[in-house]
Amino acid sequence: MKKIAVIISILLAPYVSYSYPNGTLMYVTDMSPACASCHSAAKVEYMPELPADMAKNETPEFKHYGLVRMPSMPSPYLELTEEQKERIVKEAKAVDSNSSVTLSVPSRVKKGEEIKVIIKARGGDGPVICLMLVDRPLRFQARPVQSDGWVIMDEPVVKGQDGKAQTAWLDKRIKGLKRNLNFVIVMDEKYDLDKGVFPSGEVTYTLKAPSMPGTYSLTAAFLYGTENADKAGFFQRPSGRILFSEEMKVQVE
Repeated sequence: MKKIAVIISILLAPYVSYSYPNGTLMYVTDMSPACASCHSAAKVEYMPELPADMAKNETPEFKHYGLVRMPSMPSPYLELTEEQKERIVKEAKAVDSNSSVTLSVPSRVKKGEEIKVIIKARGGDGPVICLMLVDRPLRFQARPVQSDGWVIMDEPVVKGQDGKAQTAWLDKRIKGLKRNLNFVIVMDEKYDLDKGVFPSGEVTYTLKAPSMPGTYSLTAAFLYGTENADKAGFFQRPSGRILFSEEMKVQVE
């Protein structure tokens, strides 16, 4: 069985370092965090609809570290020594403790008004990070912000770790298709745990407020990795994370 796992890992190796979300850079479209089924959720509170045990099993301690420490199949870490396994867990916890995401948005707007909304994120181990603008901090039930009456007016402005604007991922969009997406991949992110260097990015959206008055929710979803596995494929190693910003309430008048 170990030999089979190694063969599969070799075949999947080219895709591993870009496994956010679901192992591909080809999702140049609107997204929700439900897409990244192999990512662990940072908090059980992201899954209020699930039974408590099921929600707990979606957290890193069980979905990631549980597999790392598992002594038999289906763990994809069987070829590693106990020391190597604990090193993976230790580094992943360090990455998690240095990962954060915030969302800046006005608290009151007029219906149909155009506003700027900014997501800022830091963390993960690169070489990319993913950001989404959604309605609620819900692991499996969040929707793209457009689903609640907001309109993304233009392509988001993406800044990478160096603070410079980048369009490399948006440029993958087929020519002629609109680029006003709620989902962005920030490219070319560097990581060095010993030097305290973590990926970071900023995405600015221009939104048109809903036409109906009311209270609306906006949230940023942050997808990142904690290990660039070179021995197993992404679908075998659920080392990614989903972290939400604080849920922001906007009064549309």
